[in-house]
Amino acid sequence: MRDPRDLYRFESTEVLEAVPRTGLTLVHALPGMVDAGNSCRIASKYLRDVLRHLRLVTFETDELIDYRGARPQATFDGTSFTEVEAPELTLWLMYDEKDRPFLFLDGPEPDLQWRRLTEALIDLVEYFDVERVVGMQGIPMAVPHTRPIGLFAHTNDPALLRSPGAGATPAPGTDPGADAEEDGTIEMLIPAAFSAMLEHRLGKAGHPAMGYAAQIPHYLARTDFPAGALALLRRVSEAADLDLPLVHLGDLSDAAIVALQGTIAQNNEVRQIVGALEEQYDSMEADDSPGPLATAMDLPTAEEIGEHFERFLADQDADSPDDPSGF
Repeated sequence: MRDPRDLYRFESTEVLEAVPRTGLTLVHALPGMVDAGNSCRIASKYLRDVLRHLRLVTFETDELIDYRGARPQATFDGTSFTEVEAPELTLWLMYDEKDRPFLFLDGPEPDLQWRRLTEALIDLVEYFDVERVVGMQGIPMAVPHTRPIGLFAHTNDPALLRSPGAGATPAPGTDPGADAEEDGTIEMLIPAAFSAMLEHRLGKAGHPAMGYAAQIPHYLARTDFPAGALALLRRVSEAADLDLPLVHLGDLSDAAIVALQGTIAQNNEVRQIVGALEEQYDSMEADDSPGPLATAMDLPTAEEIGEHFERFLADQDADSPDDPSGF
């Protein structure tokens, strides 16, 4: 295998020197064959829009992406091509609301050279002495959009799921430190994403990694569903101990839900489907029998609730006359 380090380059000495060499978290969002609700794409764009960030490492996408399978987008003005957006896989140095640094990897899931790229990323994890790696994914599920979003948690180090802020606990009746054959854990064969290989290889190299998969209503899998991105970023914020500004994303999610409800109200067939999913969801929630997977529910944080309430009161004051008595 060719040297994995040839797959990337550092952007500048100044940015490289600004990276601390201890206590770092690496967050990644690499949408591929499945990115239900465009959850990873929305989360990535939102973080780049609201947080200070610097380009740290750029990867050689010409060696990693099959352009015939994932065509770049071209802008044509009727006469000429004004822009061709080639995909980029980039590692950013980001700063949260409290100016704490972390690393963020985003871009398309690679089509080629998965093993070589995992070795390159492990090399970077070791170079920057990354403490923890946290990933995001959106998967389609038979669930209604009118209920809290469930998230599956996975890890190469079960201790991470028991840590504060992990947002999920091992499935009842299982021992996360035991072998599957000993504790009755159900094993499944599923198509692997690159993030699954990365998490596995990081574990083999002794680096803790975990991830969250948001359960997106299957009928919204191919449309933008900001609530999925919000659910993922809440969990990442807690697991990585980062202060991510999520209130605006919450507003976008609320607006999208209102628009969706209006659309569904005009379609009797879709209303029936959603109603059936609600009954199924509520029945499973009422059933105390343990499931094979650990699932956490996405709920707003106290800070988000407080800021929403403050804006609500401000809107009410703006709509009211100066003298509420009317005289």
